Amino acid sequence: MDRRFWVPDGRRAEFESAFNLGGAWTTFLFGAEGYLFTEVWCEVPEARQYRVKDSWTGHRDFERFRDRMQAEFEKFEAWIRAEGLIEKEQFLGAYYEKFDDGSEEGLVLS
Repeated sequence: MDRRFWVPDGRRAEFESAFNLGGAWTTFLFGAEGYLFTEVWCEVPEARQYRVKDSWTGHRDFERFRDRMQAEFEKFEAWIRAEGLIEKEQFLGAYYEKFDDGSEEGLVLS
């Protein structure tokens, strides 16, 4: 899953803490079958614009996680908004990589 966030002035450290390794987001994902890692980086420092990309071993793992954990995902989203960690969010997509043999069991790139 690939998302873009705009972070309020003065909240960058808390946002990074929530999404970086050991933070609430990666802790939430860590137990999910097929979860690999999360990348977080500041795309446009002046605009406090961040990118968060999660990678999975396969799209079926991601889809199973999304089906099972939708309520918890929504709670996390509500929490980051209530805490004032984001001003707005943009969903950029979920992209899949096919293997050379054409199978669809590839990495969820974002």
